[in-house]
Amino acid sequence: MEKHIITIVLNDKPYQLFISIDHQEEEITYRVEPGADEEELDNIIPDKLEFRANGHVKFDERLKTVESEQIARLIWQEILDKLNHL
Repeated sequence: MEKHIITIVLNDKPYQLFISIDHQEEEITYRVEPGADEEELDNIIPDKLEFRANGHVKFDERLKTVESEQIARLIWQEILDKLNHL
């Protein structure tokens, strides 16, 4: 499993996220976890936030607000930007 670190900026504050890339036979899954010192994100980012290669988001019940959906889009865009620079 491939691992990367990305940084997103929320409310003018940078946060680090760990991205695990799971290459399965038929699809690629990107799992997102807050960095070690990012306790503030626990209320925003669900425990199980995953993206499929097509950008489809899989999440638990906490990702129901508009703000959380916008954050998920921001995270996905950072994943794409990071991978395009590798």
